[in-house]
Order: sequence, then C-alpha cells, then structure tokens
Amino acid sequence: MVQSLQEVLADPEVLQGLNLNPASFRFPSSPLVVASAVHWPPHIAVTRGTDGVLTLSLAMGNVMQVLTQTLNFTYSVITPEDQSWGSELPNGSWTGMIGQVVEKEADIALGPFGIKLSRSRVVDFTESLYFDDRAILAKKGEPEIDPWGFLYPLTDSVWAALAGGLVVVWLTLGMMSHRPKVATLLDWSIELLLENMRVFLNQDVKDSLLLGSLKVRTVLGSWMVGAAVVYWGYSGNLTSLLAVRHIPQPIQTLRDLIDDPAVTVIMKPNTIVTDTISKMKTGELRELHELQFKGRVKYQHASTFPAALDTVVRHHQHVIISTSLSADLHMAELFIQTGRCDFYKGRQTFFTSTYCMIGQKGSPIVPAITHRIRSLIESGLYGYWLLSEIPAITTCRSSPPITLVRAPLSLANLWGAMVVLGAGHLVALLAFLLELCWARTCH
Repeated sequence: MVQSLQEVLADPEVLQGLNLNPASFRFPSSPLVVASAVHWPPHIAVTRGTDGVLTLSLAMGNVMQVLTQTLNFTYSVITPEDQSWGSELPNGSWTGMIGQVVEKEADIALGPFGIKLSRSRVVDFTESLYFDDRAILAKKGEPEIDPWGFLYPLTDSVWAALAGGLVVVWLTLGMMSHRPKVATLLDWSIELLLENMRVFLNQDVKDSLLLGSLKVRTVLGSWMVGAAVVYWGYSGNLTSLLAVRHIPQPIQTLRDLIDDPAVTVIMKPNTIVTDTISKMKTGELRELHELQFKGRVKYQHASTFPAALDTVVRHHQHVIISTSLSADLHMAELFIQTGRCDFYKGRQTFFTSTYCMIGQKGSPIVPAITHRIRSLIESGLYGYWLLSEIPAITTCRSSPPITLVRAPLSLANLWGAMVVLGAGHLVALLAFLLELCWARTCH
C-alpha cells in the first residue's frame, strides 16, 4: 500500500537522512505526494482525464518529473475550487492553493508563487524558478491615415536648418548683388527673399540673378544644389509615407490605462499583485486597485484569458494585465491561429516578482526540492522549457506600429496638404486685395 508523505516522514531515519543530505536524498520507499496546481500556461497545464484524474504538463510538469525521479516519489494533483493562488481572509485563513497547503490538504503547491511576507509566515518557499514582470495586453487600433503626414519626411531640425540656410543665402545675396536704382531697399530685399524661396521650391529665377557676378552665381548655385537634394529626398520620403498607415496603440503605460474611463481591466484574482496593491496608500498601482470601485476591474482566472482576448479585448473595451511571458503566449497563440498580430504589449512593465514552489511550513522536503530546482535553473532547463512552449514568441512582441497599404491616394490622404494649399491661396488673395485698397488710397 502506498504511504503518504507525512506517514513516511514519521520514520526518524527517513527524516534524518532528508535533513542531513537534502541534495542527494532519495526516499527508500516511494511515498505519495499531494500537489496543488492551477492551470497557468506556459508555466503549467492542468488537464482532467476521462477518469477524472488531473495530470500536469508544460514546464512545471517537467519539473515534477525531475523531482519524482531524483527523490523517488509519486504524486497526485488537486486543484482549489476558486482556482486561485490564495489570499489571506480576515479570520486568518487562506484561500486557493496556499490554503490547501496551510490546511495540509496538499504537501506542496506548484504555482509558481511570488514571495510575500504574509505568505512566508504560513508556507515555505523553494528557490526561485523564474523572474517576470507585469504588462498590459491590448488590442491594436485599425490602420489610420494621417492627413498631416506630408510634414513628416523632414524632422524639425531639418526644417530649422532650411530656414536658417534661406536667411543666410538671402543676406549674402543682398550684400553681393547690386540693387537697381529704381527699386527701394525694402522692395529689393523682398524680391531677393522671394527669389530664394522660388529656388527652394524648384521654380525658375530671374535672369538678373543668373547674369550677376561670379560670387552671386556661386552662392545661388550652391543654394540650388542644396535645395534640389532636399526636395528630391522629401518627395521620395513623402511617397513612402503616403503608402503606409499608422496603427494606434494608445495604452502604453499604467497612466494611460488609468486615465481612459472607457477601458476595463481584466486581472487574475487573489494573486500577489492584487494583495500588494490593495495595501498601497499612493501611486499608480493604488489607483489601479481603486478602479474596481468604479466598475472598471474584472477578476477572471487565467484559463479564461484567451477567450476574453478574442471577444471583449478585441473590441477595444477591455485590456488584460498579466505577466509579460503570458502576454507573449497569448499573442503568439492568436498569431498562429490567424496569421496576424492584432494585439500588443504596453511599453511600460511593472511589478517584477520571483516565482517559486511552496511547501508546508517546516517541511523537510522543501530544501530537497530547492537543491534540484537550483540545478534546473543553473542548467537553463526551466527557461528553455518555458520558451519552447511559445514557438512564435518574438513575432508579435515588437510588431511595427505602421502597415504598408497598396491603394490609390484619396482625399483622406491629402486633405491636410489641401488645407495648407487653400490657406496659402487665401493669404495670397488677402494680400492682393490689400494691394488694391492701398493703390486706390494712394491715387
């Protein structure tokens, strides 16, 4: 008959051997270890067979295989009704996997768990298996046309340099060229400025400038070459920019999320994140916690996240806060199904924590498990097992915020330029009318 772990540990010889040599110890008889687990890919998958027995797979399933072979035990899997990691209740009891370990319904819990002071008072943690932070997972917007895209081929510094070059050339030509006697200084200066602007716009110039001195022609020719190079570069970049669409990704930080009243947050319940932010007094994480009082937080188990992504998150009404690795997994799975990167991770990550297994407080099996976990971490096996479960992990992680569109140009592409053109014509018309009024007044 198979003995439980507690029955085997009641043997003084077994207990002494486990305490003295935790790194090399093996149980002489194979005890039954009860392990608590919750489905949480890519760390662990918990599936129920036709016979009702729970089985483990993925990275934590591999860890349990290593432990059973090196420590010589068998195990059975149980899962808490609330499918949570566990939180402390006002009466001092615990829910979730931690509650099952505290109540000695389970010998160990796989989690993996983040370390927290209140948890460490009731359970023992193994060495860390992994470090991960939290990220915001949201739906990308639809490709948009930017009507002011004609301003983007040149940066602000280039525009400033062009304006400075125009002024320098204008002043230089003003000093080098000879002003006609019939022209006033103001008229001549304005005429020179307009001629240099015509050069920049690839228009013709007056023969009087071209027939000037060698110095004047040298300065004017240099300005023509520089303006032509900029003009050709601008034209090429503008054509490229008109062929792309901008994909909005508005939720990049916690502040963006908190300030958008239309967005609801989906999070896992009873985790180290929810427990910690509920005790904070100030800051963005405290504001995140208070969103639940405004009806903007939904607590759901991790197993429901894929369905939520393809429904409420896809319609821009919700975002998911999960670990960065889980976000990569969800994006990769949807990419494999659809061939598209419809979702993105926010730029800001937060709340980095470590992940460990737990055992009953004072249990001698925890140090033995720690020694074996250390070997897995040092060899890189656990990280390898995790990443091997996400075949397309990098495909959508850094997808560009623009997309190429092969379509004819429409008014939607060009109305910004048309506005500038119309405003220029309007200014020219006003100037013409003012000239007419001025001429009539003078005469």
